[in-house]
Amino acid sequence: MSNQELSIKLTGVPRTMLMTTRARVDEHQRSDRLFADPTVIEWWRSLSAGQDLTSFYDDIYSPIAQLSWANRAYIIDRIVQKHLQKYPDAIVVELGAGLSTRYYRIGQNCRSWFDLDLPEITDLRRQLDKESDRHRILTYSALDFAWMEELPAVEPEKILFIAEGLLMYFEKSEVQALGDRLRAKFPEATLVCDIVGGITKGKTNKFLNSIGAPLKWFAKNEQDLPAMGLSLVEVKSLVRENCRYPKRIGIFRWIPWIAYLPAIRNSSLILELKI
Repeated sequence: MSNQELSIKLTGVPRTMLMTTRARVDEHQRSDRLFADPTVIEWWRSLSAGQDLTSFYDDIYSPIAQLSWANRAYIIDRIVQKHLQKYPDAIVVELGAGLSTRYYRIGQNCRSWFDLDLPEITDLRRQLDKESDRHRILTYSALDFAWMEELPAVEPEKILFIAEGLLMYFEKSEVQALGDRLRAKFPEATLVCDIVGGITKGKTNKFLNSIGAPLKWFAKNEQDLPAMGLSLVEVKSLVRENCRYPKRIGIFRWIPWIAYLPAIRNSSLILELKI
């Protein structure tokens, strides 16, 4: 694939995956890293050969942003690991997977792993990744519910759905429709997702608007999901979780109480839910 093709294809929401991919690259290279991710290093070398990908996200990438995206991945990894320990024959589905390398970090012993995303992303992914009987790539929008028929028959409680960095790009009605269909098709399955609060309507969303990837759904707090019919198991505030690493959050380490202000606390929440 030529550099020009990469630039043409990665526009709008698909373009945002370069930010989170780079965050994992940088995390792997830290001496105090939260996790190792050698696969993303290999992929990044292929993606960035002959071009500077930082031009895609310079306006928003920062040490705090890098920590937040890496820590979000790390927190979700631990939830997935807990599920796989409980259900060794689990099925995991990453909705809007982007260039997630979670399968290679923690998922190779599960029964089946599916990475699902839009055509422009899965076309790119197939040039970097390899499918197998255990690991498949599905080309669908998460809102095209035909993908659900691709999953093997299994007790629904063994299925784990991941929506990392996804739901905020949907309208509230679309999130509700996805939740309703999951609940009808896979009752008692688990959903891990992150949601953003209204404070992200500022600089973050201005940048995302500028690249054609506006945020559309801003949750008030974690209770927005139970109101949609999903049962809350656990909630973590990403801002509070970042405070576990004071050397990495700069000046904010001197004012940890700010993470308890509702608007800040709810700016990014990671949820584990029963469908």
